[in-house]
Amino acid sequence: MVGSMNLRALRGDVSVLELARRSGVARNTITALERGDGNPTLDTLYALADALGVPLAALLERTPASVVVRAGEGVHVEGAALDAHLIDRFERPGVFGELYAIRFHVGEVRSAPPHPFGVEERLHVHEGRVRVGPADAVVELGPGDYASYSGSVPHVYEALEEASGTLLILTGRSSR
Repeated sequence: MVGSMNLRALRGDVSVLELARRSGVARNTITALERGDGNPTLDTLYALADALGVPLAALLERTPASVVVRAGEGVHVEGAALDAHLIDRFERPGVFGELYAIRFHVGEVRSAPPHPFGVEERLHVHEGRVRVGPADAVVELGPGDYASYSGSVPHVYEALEEASGTLLILTGRSSR
Protein backbone atom coordinates (compact mmCIF):
# COMPACT_ATOMS: atom_id res chain seq x y z
CA MET A 1 0.00 0.00 0.00
CA VAL A 2 1.08 3.58 -0.65
CA GLY A 3 2.54 5.44 2.30
CA SER A 4 -0.11 8.19 2.62
CA MET A 5 2.33 10.58 4.31
CA ASN A 6 4.82 9.94 1.51
CA LEU A 7 2.38 10.94 -1.21
CA ARG A 8 1.35 14.07 0.69
CA ALA A 9 4.99 15.05 1.39
CA LEU A 10 6.17 14.25 -2.14
CA ARG A 11 3.34 16.32 -3.60
CA GLY A 12 4.65 19.35 -1.66
CA ASP A 13 2.97 22.53 -2.85
CA VAL A 14 1.53 20.90 -5.98
CA SER A 15 -2.27 20.86 -5.65
CA VAL A 16 -4.22 17.61 -5.85
CA LEU A 17 -5.90 18.99 -8.98
CA GLU A 18 -2.53 19.69 -10.64
CA LEU A 19 -1.19 16.25 -9.70
CA ALA A 20 -4.35 14.70 -11.15
CA ARG A 21 -3.80 16.65 -14.38
CA ARG A 22 -0.11 15.68 -14.63
CA SER A 23 -0.63 12.01 -13.76
CA GLY A 24 -4.02 11.25 -15.28
CA VAL A 25 -5.09 9.80 -11.91
CA ALA A 26 -8.48 10.96 -10.64
CA ARG A 27 -8.43 13.65 -7.96
CA ASN A 28 -10.65 11.53 -5.70
CA THR A 29 -8.20 8.63 -5.99
CA ILE A 30 -5.27 10.84 -4.97
CA THR A 31 -7.22 12.22 -2.02
CA ALA A 32 -8.19 8.70 -0.91
CA LEU A 33 -4.57 7.52 -1.17
CA GLU A 34 -3.41 10.46 0.93
CA ARG A 35 -5.94 9.44 3.60
CA GLY A 36 -4.52 5.90 3.54
CA ASP A 37 -7.58 4.49 1.78
CA GLY A 38 -7.68 2.60 -1.49
CA ASN A 39 -5.72 -0.12 -3.18
CA PRO A 40 -3.98 1.47 -6.18
CA THR A 41 -2.89 -0.47 -9.23
CA LEU A 42 0.73 -0.55 -10.31
CA ASP A 43 -0.24 1.68 -13.27
CA THR A 44 -1.70 4.28 -10.89
CA LEU A 45 1.43 4.24 -8.74
CA TYR A 46 3.74 4.61 -11.74
CA ALA A 47 1.63 7.48 -13.08
CA LEU A 48 1.89 9.30 -9.74
CA ALA A 49 5.62 8.59 -9.37
CA ASP A 50 6.33 9.82 -12.91
CA ALA A 51 4.25 12.96 -12.39
CA LEU A 52 6.14 13.71 -9.16
CA GLY A 53 9.54 12.91 -10.66
CA VAL A 54 10.34 10.29 -8.02
CA PRO A 55 11.07 6.56 -8.11
CA LEU A 56 8.18 4.20 -7.40
CA ALA A 57 9.84 3.16 -4.12
CA ALA A 58 9.41 6.70 -2.77
CA LEU A 59 5.64 6.17 -2.79
CA LEU A 60 5.84 2.71 -1.28
CA GLU A 61 8.19 3.33 1.62
CA ARG A 62 6.48 3.87 4.91
CA THR A 63 7.46 7.10 6.61
CA PRO A 64 7.93 6.43 10.32
CA ALA A 65 5.67 8.40 12.66
CA SER A 66 8.80 9.84 14.26
CA VAL A 67 12.54 9.54 13.97
CA VAL A 68 14.91 9.94 16.90
CA VAL A 69 18.63 10.54 16.51
CA ARG A 70 20.46 10.49 19.85
CA ALA A 71 23.34 12.83 20.66
CA GLY A 72 26.52 11.65 18.97
CA GLU A 73 24.72 9.33 16.54
CA GLY A 74 25.03 9.67 12.79
CA VAL A 75 27.97 9.56 10.45
CA HIS A 76 30.85 11.51 11.97
CA VAL A 77 33.14 13.68 9.84
CA GLU A 78 36.18 15.52 11.19
CA GLY A 79 38.36 18.36 10.06
CA ALA A 80 40.85 20.76 11.61
CA ALA A 81 38.34 23.64 11.84
CA LEU A 82 35.17 21.67 12.60
CA ASP A 83 33.60 18.29 13.04
CA ALA A 84 30.05 17.23 12.40
CA HIS A 85 27.51 14.45 12.78
CA LEU A 86 25.11 13.83 9.92
CA ILE A 87 21.70 13.86 11.62
CA ASP A 88 19.45 13.39 8.60
CA ARG A 89 19.33 13.29 4.82
CA PHE A 90 16.17 13.97 2.88
CA GLU A 91 15.07 14.15 -0.70
CA ARG A 92 11.95 15.75 -2.11
CA PRO A 93 11.09 16.77 -5.65
CA GLY A 94 13.52 19.52 -6.56
CA VAL A 95 15.64 19.45 -3.41
CA PHE A 96 18.11 17.28 -1.51
CA GLY A 97 19.16 18.19 2.01
CA GLU A 98 21.61 17.19 4.71
CA LEU A 99 21.29 18.24 8.34
CA TYR A 100 24.39 18.29 10.55
CA ALA A 101 25.17 18.90 14.22
CA ILE A 102 28.39 20.86 13.89
CA ARG A 103 31.15 21.85 16.32
CA PHE A 104 33.70 24.53 15.42
CA HIS A 105 37.28 24.53 16.75
CA VAL A 106 39.09 27.72 17.75
CA GLY A 107 42.30 28.59 15.94
CA GLU A 108 41.48 26.98 12.60
CA VAL A 109 39.76 28.45 9.56
CA ARG A 110 38.05 26.31 6.94
CA SER A 111 38.11 27.98 3.55
CA ALA A 112 35.64 25.82 1.66
CA PRO A 113 35.70 25.64 -2.13
CA PRO A 114 32.42 26.24 -3.95
CA HIS A 115 29.82 23.49 -4.00
CA PRO A 116 27.83 22.98 -7.24
CA PHE A 117 25.60 25.82 -8.42
CA GLY A 118 22.43 26.20 -6.37
CA VAL A 119 23.72 24.83 -3.05
CA GLU A 120 22.56 26.84 -0.03
CA GLU A 121 23.85 26.60 3.52
CA ARG A 122 21.85 27.58 6.59
CA LEU A 123 23.53 27.76 9.97
CA HIS A 124 21.94 28.23 13.39
CA VAL A 125 24.48 28.81 16.17
CA HIS A 126 23.68 27.28 19.56
CA GLU A 127 26.72 28.39 21.54
CA GLY A 128 29.92 30.34 20.97
CA ARG A 129 30.84 32.82 18.24
CA VAL A 130 31.75 32.09 14.62
CA ARG A 131 32.49 33.86 11.37
CA VAL A 132 30.82 32.21 8.36
CA GLY A 133 29.53 32.85 4.88
CA PRO A 134 30.82 33.72 1.44
CA ALA A 135 34.52 34.59 1.55
CA ASP A 136 33.77 38.12 0.33
CA ALA A 137 30.89 38.72 2.78
CA VAL A 138 31.67 36.86 6.03
CA VAL A 139 29.34 37.56 8.98
CA GLU A 140 29.84 37.06 12.70
CA LEU A 141 27.24 34.99 14.54
CA GLY A 142 26.65 34.30 18.22
CA PRO A 143 24.27 32.13 20.27
CA GLY A 144 20.80 32.06 18.70
CA ASP A 145 21.93 33.75 15.47
CA TYR A 146 21.09 32.31 12.05
CA ALA A 147 22.58 32.86 8.60
CA SER A 148 21.63 31.64 5.14
CA TYR A 149 24.18 31.96 2.35
CA SER A 150 25.24 30.51 -0.98
CA GLY A 151 27.47 27.46 -0.75
CA SER A 152 28.22 27.66 -4.47
CA VAL A 153 30.88 30.33 -3.90
CA PRO A 154 34.05 30.06 -1.80
CA HIS A 155 32.94 30.25 1.83
CA VAL A 156 34.46 30.34 5.30
CA TYR A 157 33.94 28.74 8.72
CA GLU A 158 35.93 30.20 11.61
CA ALA A 159 35.36 29.84 15.36
CA LEU A 160 36.11 32.92 17.43
CA GLU A 161 35.56 30.70 20.49
CA GLU A 162 34.44 27.08 20.89
CA ALA A 163 31.07 26.97 19.16
CA SER A 164 28.35 24.59 18.03
CA GLY A 165 25.27 24.74 15.88
CA THR A 166 23.07 23.08 13.31
CA LEU A 167 23.97 23.25 9.62
CA LEU A 168 21.48 22.54 6.83
CA ILE A 169 22.87 22.10 3.32
CA LEU A 170 20.27 22.26 0.54
CA THR A 171 20.96 21.23 -3.02
CA GLY A 172 18.39 22.22 -5.62
CA ARG A 173 17.71 19.81 -8.46
CA SER A 174 15.59 20.20 -11.49
CA SER A 175 12.70 17.76 -11.57
CA ARG A 176 12.32 15.40 -14.50
